[in-house]
Amino acid sequence: MSTLLSAENISVVYGERVILADVSLSVVAGERVALLGRNGAGKTTLLRALLGEIPPEDGTVWQADGLRVAVLEQHHAHPPGLSVRQLTAAAHPYREAEAALLALEADLGDPGRLHQWTELNARLESAEAFAWPSRLRRILGMLDLTRFLDREAATLSGGERTRLALALALAREPELLVLDEPTNHLDIRMREWLEGWLLNFRGGTLLTSHDRDFLDAVATRNLWLEGGEAQDYAGGYTRARAQRDLERRTQTRAARLTGQEAQRLRGSVEWLDRRGKPSSALKTRAGRVTVAEAPLPERQLRMRLLAGTAQARVVAWGEHLSQSYGEHTVLSDAAFRLRQGDRVALMGANGTGKTTLMRLLAGETQPDPGPPEPQFQLAGGVSVASLDQTWHGLHPGETLHGQFERRFGKQTGAILGRAGFTAADWDKTPEILSGGERARAGLALVSSLRADLLLLDEPTNHLDVEALQALEHAVHAYSGAVVIVTHDRRFAREVANRLWIIEGGVLREVQGWGSRVYDDPARTLEGDPPPPPPEPTARQQLVATENELSAIRAALDQSPGRLTGREEARLRSRAHELGQQIYDLYAAAFAAPQWDEQVREPPLTVRAQKLGDWTDGQRGGMFWAARDESCPHLAWDGQTLRWSAPAPAWYGAALLGGTLRILFERWNVGRVQLGADGPLLTRRQWFERLEYIA
Repeated sequence: MSTLLSAENISVVYGERVILADVSLSVVAGERVALLGRNGAGKTTLLRALLGEIPPEDGTVWQADGLRVAVLEQHHAHPPGLSVRQLTAAAHPYREAEAALLALEADLGDPGRLHQWTELNARLESAEAFAWPSRLRRILGMLDLTRFLDREAATLSGGERTRLALALALAREPELLVLDEPTNHLDIRMREWLEGWLLNFRGGTLLTSHDRDFLDAVATRNLWLEGGEAQDYAGGYTRARAQRDLERRTQTRAARLTGQEAQRLRGSVEWLDRRGKPSSALKTRAGRVTVAEAPLPERQLRMRLLAGTAQARVVAWGEHLSQSYGEHTVLSDAAFRLRQGDRVALMGANGTGKTTLMRLLAGETQPDPGPPEPQFQLAGGVSVASLDQTWHGLHPGETLHGQFERRFGKQTGAILGRAGFTAADWDKTPEILSGGERARAGLALVSSLRADLLLLDEPTNHLDVEALQALEHAVHAYSGAVVIVTHDRRFAREVANRLWIIEGGVLREVQGWGSRVYDDPARTLEGDPPPPPPEPTARQQLVATENELSAIRAALDQSPGRLTGREEARLRSRAHELGQQIYDLYAAAFAAPQWDEQVREPPLTVRAQKLGDWTDGQRGGMFWAARDESCPHLAWDGQTLRWSAPAPAWYGAALLGGTLRILFERWNVGRVQLGADGPLLTRRQWFERLEYIA
């Protein structure tokens, strides 16, 4: 494959801060390279350096001759006075070549012109230029932009302008596509379509994103930026993260062991010197010990959501809630109940009424009058806090420190510090903050209000992966009720115990991802307590166990002679026990998996293993629940999906949903027969029925 872009040892410095130090990168045709790292790690700076927008202090950047590049930036400003139709027409990548072809057709009697026409026509035929208008219509339709063709682009909303910028980048059909956070403001249906588009794209792709499922689906290689340096990893985000965590743990352990050995040898030399005994050989040995360098500790973003003091089991309920704008009905006769501990993911395509329902729950708007008369009530003592999409509960024009100090007084510094803000950020207003900073500040605000019901409207937009994971942990630990609008599939699967969708103005509750079974969102909840928080994973347990073991070893090393024999024996016994646990946890966390795919389908984790020789078309597979392999499983013979034994409804819906996700989304199977006499489900039908969860 031909190399499209390469950079060798480039460095970028802002003032005294090194943003990039000797970073190298190459992109070839057909490759999709993801830039990973925390906000501020230098991902956008690297993109700008590669595109020639900023000159690097050192190093070189090379592009192939005549390379056609299309760029999607995080902030989009379309020129005023131009309609969407005019902008899309200007993005036509083959207009000049088609005009040249028509000019050559005027005189094909000249052998030279005939040769030029033949070459140019073959190039346009190879690119299927004749079908570009239909491809453009497909892009505009999938990104919900067709209805805006005659609108001035500058008058669109922020999310619509972002989707238009993405459409223009894709429509240009470049050789190199540069996408900076392309999934912002895309619903799930759009994200899954974009995944398919990129997988079929024959050029090279360079991208950044915080959507872990999206990165796992499209990335073939990752460049992880940290402290100005870059490390290359293969595969998607999950694989890169696991490899990086293992490397850091290995480096930390090597640094601790070599440091202990060097300290032991120095102590032995001092002991010999004090007694006047020869120590030259031991000194030489001590001098040869190279102490490994431990990786710098990562700044941990701490996030917490504090619940109020209400004791009501059901915190809010409503029925006959409708909302119309003119003749357009957004929400029709919705009913629901929310209990303490509920974590509801509210999902649906853009424009289906999610924000309308959130504003009704927050009391910002009133439902349409009956009959029947609408009912919406909060239990006694229940307080509500909401976070909107744009300002995230902050007041424009007021400094960050000012509006927090007005609410929380002396606690302001601690609250902002936990959210990752330093004193340098205190005088910034929401207009100056980036999207990710506004989201973090809004979450810090609503969490400190101690509300019993949290309403979070797309809090995951602009958050980096570390902030997303911190929010996941905070939601799991929150004891009140929370309703979250999100298009981040992994975040929703990780935190939600209830899934609401809005389809055709109707609010429904789905039993699980991929399930066709609906529950009533207002069903009686008595005797149906929320499930307990999930058990910590092996990797999560590993961190706590290693920290405890390190503390015990430090106590033993730093307090020789100060401990009684019983205390020292107790600590050494505990250290031995923890060491054995760590071996088991490492085996569980990093052992080679005996399955090909794994997806989270609450309340199950579904695993799959391919059977047969897929290269020769002999396809098959087995699907089962992790940590519960005695339960019935599903077998697929390449055509028909069958149960090994009858399965309970709650188990069967989740396992079937996860199985179909793997077959259609991971293995790209075209069709599946559900049982010997059951319906035939095609991949197209699967994605079409997911549109309402998009």
